Amino acid sequence: MQASLEDLSLVLGEVAIFRGLPAAVTTELARSVQILSLPKGAPVYAAGERPKALYHVMSGHLKVAVSSPEGGEKVIEILSPNQMFGVAELFGDASYVSSVETVSPVVLLSIGREGVFRAIEQDPCVSRRMLAALAQRQSSIEREIAADCFQSGSAKVVDYLCRLAGPMLGAGQDVVLELEIPKHVLAARLGFTPETLSRIFRELADAGEIHVHGKQVTLFQAFCRRHCAGRRAAAPAARTTGRSGRVEGGGLFERPGRGSGFGAFA
Repeated sequence: MQASLEDLSLVLGEVAIFRGLPAAVTTELARSVQILSLPKGAPVYAAGERPKALYHVMSGHLKVAVSSPEGGEKVIEILSPNQMFGVAELFGDASYVSSVETVSPVVLLSIGREGVFRAIEQDPCVSRRMLAALAQRQSSIEREIAADCFQSGSAKVVDYLCRLAGPMLGAGQDVVLELEIPKHVLAARLGFTPETLSRIFRELADAGEIHVHGKQVTLFQAFCRRHCAGRRAAAPAARTTGRSGRVEGGGLFERPGRGSGFGAFA
């Protein structure tokens, strides 16, 4: 997708990690930017490739996965609009360990490695923001590991639905959600089979807490009362933004609007 340098600079200025930078720095970054429009099922990069850019998701969803020598795949992250990825890899000297593939039509900003390095030389603020992004990523990984160690399959599904509902969970009425990623991808991300996900949905439905119809999930008031109260009791002091209720550490990955609430399982 072709765009002028001026237009690319304006787009970069709306990305949280680059917001408020001097015009000269934004323009330097814009020289290395490409806008990629990708269909569902398209690869962004594969394990073993050398990092050449960092990426910002403008629309759509992607999966980050690792594969075994036998061909098995483990989905380790779902990327949603307004998330950035490939930051840590850009500064390392190793090839990608994971691969990234779209799970819906996607529009990405690709920001070339050399452009990022030139911007860092121009303004130390870019370095600080990159470090903050890496710190937030580390925290997300630690929370994800804790969830995988201590949460049951049912608890993981409930947590996902609660994050997808966000503040609507406490509104005192039924909440209608639209799953933004295919169920088999969601199951893989949660670490179990599609059949297990279907069974957990069915158990919640039999308990009168939810109703599932295709990609639409209705959270009944019984679900909202039960799990909203539990989350309030367990929630640490943190700032949330948008309807997704996603915790924002340093405000670098803001996600206005609905969102999936399931980026780094944060």
